[in-house]
Amino acid sequence: MQPLTAGTRDYLLVGVTGGIGSGKTAVCEAFKQKGRHVLSADAIARDLTMGDAAVQKQIRESFGPAMFTAAGNLDRKALAAVVFHDSPARERLDSIVHPRVFDRIDEILARHPHDLLLPYTIVEAALIYESGMDEMLDFILVVDAPEEERIRRTVERDHCTREEVLARIATQMSAHAKRERADFVLENSGSFKDLSERVSFLDIIFLSIAGNSEII
Repeated sequence: MQPLTAGTRDYLLVGVTGGIGSGKTAVCEAFKQKGRHVLSADAIARDLTMGDAAVQKQIRESFGPAMFTAAGNLDRKALAAVVFHDSPARERLDSIVHPRVFDRIDEILARHPHDLLLPYTIVEAALIYESGMDEMLDFILVVDAPEEERIRRTVERDHCTREEVLARIATQMSAHAKRERADFVLENSGSFKDLSERVSFLDIIFLSIAGNSEII
């Protein structure tokens, strides 16, 4: 697996990940407020599954026409229902989508105004470790919060049940495993002011690292 823009970068790529309800999107928003460029791998994946003909062709071949509506659009709910409890099916889907996501990120970085990528750029992704993306990034920041807090946030955000959230948590890499592999961990259990202050501290660290780095 080739690193993102291997051998060509003079800026850092910092991955931000965390389990459901951890608040990684809020963390990325705080980085945006600092003027840092943020790419969402999850948003890119959604765009590809909904609009990339080659990706949709592979999904149709692997999962069948029942995953598409009469109008020919991908039925994301139907596909999610198939892969949610079926690890081999989920791995098949990931093998279709993840390589294309990596390619698209490379394309975006290549055409984006270079000055806006300096001194570091954030890549937000739920499955950084599971997809192997961690091998392509310079540092990984894991966002975490107590499980009960994560459950409460997700229930309020998605209007789902506690049991549904627990089932989703059970399919993800554990928070402990993510923390063990992380370069940095941000505890997100306080107010947005607390979160912003912690992001400000991390911003100083990344600026310092980027300023003292040779070409990546």
